[in-house]
Amino acid sequence: MRSVAFVLALAGAALAPRAAEAKLRVVTTLPDLFALTRAVAGDVGAVDLIARFGQNPHDMEVRPSHMLLVRRADVLVRNGLEEDAWIDVIVRGAANPRLLRGSPNVVEASQGIRVLKVPAGHVDRSLGDVHPLGSPHYTLDPDNAVIVTGNIAAGLARVAPEHARAFEANRAAFLDRLADAQRRWQAVLAPFRGARIVSYHDSWPYFYSAFGLVEGGVIEDRPGIPPSPQHVAALIRQMRDAGVTVILQESWYPRDTAKLIAQETGATLLVVPQSPGAVKGTEDYISHLEYLVGAIADALK
Repeated sequence: MRSVAFVLALAGAALAPRAAEAKLRVVTTLPDLFALTRAVAGDVGAVDLIARFGQNPHDMEVRPSHMLLVRRADVLVRNGLEEDAWIDVIVRGAANPRLLRGSPNVVEASQGIRVLKVPAGHVDRSLGDVHPLGSPHYTLDPDNAVIVTGNIAAGLARVAPEHARAFEANRAAFLDRLADAQRRWQAVLAPFRGARIVSYHDSWPYFYSAFGLVEGGVIEDRPGIPPSPQHVAALIRQMRDAGVTVILQESWYPRDTAKLIAQETGATLLVVPQSPGAVKGTEDYISHLEYLVGAIADALK
């Protein structure tokens, strides 16, 4: 009976109204949203993260600890575009109806984003882990961080309207820092505009678009499936013909194929984290982009 009472108490806590003086409890699905939400929430919010730093979101394993975080939360910030679809399982297990899809307590961070790489025609599992709604990696374009932080500020203000001015002030301060950083990043990558880059996974269209870079190919011929020898051979020929000098790969993917292609083409294999926090000193959004821009510029030199 004690265990039943404990579960009921937790469920009641999830439904209890938030005290006005208490910190707003916000849970985020992915590290980039965690970083952007902290920038907006400031001292008003206690922000938690579900996916670990440096973790492939496709390899997410739902744990009871995730449900506990969500059960206690006032607000959920989710990526959308099916990148973090596992959050629906966590929310149902947490028995927190405030955080169900469509609730005013849920921030759909992708709202208003111009989505790239939306597949044409029918999509099924034979095509691999294709995102049917388009590429979900939109935070790699810093212009999209402007939109995302706007969505976050509005969502936090819906739940804690007494702090709406603080959220907007925090966002404005962040956007000032971001604008300064963007000018610096554009200058760093300006000499390489038009450069072609091959990536292991098709994760970088927003970054390419933001900085005038060009997709030179993708090692995976189908997302989430190791490439065939025929595809690898064709990609090597393509890279040689186009003079591609950089292969970009997230740290969570296997490297053997990329190393082979780098050896065959003379390209530099650059292994980088796609999201904040995987490298010490890159826990916030701007420092993470700073790291990526610097590493990619160095590889292109």
